[in-house]
Amino acid sequence: MKLFPGATRFQRWTMGATFLIVATYAISQNKQSLVEVSRTRLSSPNPRIIDGDTIDFPNGRVRVVGIDAPDDDLPQLKAISSEALRGLALRDGGMDCSVSMFDYALRREKQCRTNPKSYGRLNLACRFPANKASVGATMVAQGYAVDYRIFSGGAYVELMQKAAARRVGLWGVDYEGMRQLAVRRAQVPQECQVETIKP
Repeated sequence: MKLFPGATRFQRWTMGATFLIVATYAISQNKQSLVEVSRTRLSSPNPRIIDGDTIDFPNGRVRVVGIDAPDDDLPQLKAISSEALRGLALRDGGMDCSVSMFDYALRREKQCRTNPKSYGRLNLACRFPANKASVGATMVAQGYAVDYRIFSGGAYVELMQKAAARRVGLWGVDYEGMRQLAVRRAQVPQECQVETIKP
């Protein structure tokens, strides 16, 4: 079976060479981003809170990896979630963020996606300096965000289920809105291969 049936040998060679060049460039760009992010550590005693999962530091914007907080489609919940994160950061000494701070031990399966950046933000795990608590785990456990399965590997599912059952945080304000967000963020695209880590 020939690739590109109907194409001349020269056209097939040209298309193949072009594909290799584009693929090599794409891989090198992603590798460069991964290296950049792996060396990145952002810290601030008073970071600017954009919403329940996005934080501005003087030297960059961070998306807390593995969770999703309500956005503009749920403005009341977004405002409450943002204020909760702002209060936690104020109480617990700001935030420290880096790749190495992710709660790998909590994962149930391998993460499907580990993109180093999204929408100009660095995807990093964060902790509160005063108590070293995970920002992602805290926001989910207190009911202000949901587990984002393709980025978390299911790390925060149990915390989310407990928060929903107890109707804490946003689960007590708009259970159905949070349930719909959780269902959307539990989906795994067909191209993702997830393998169970723990039974």
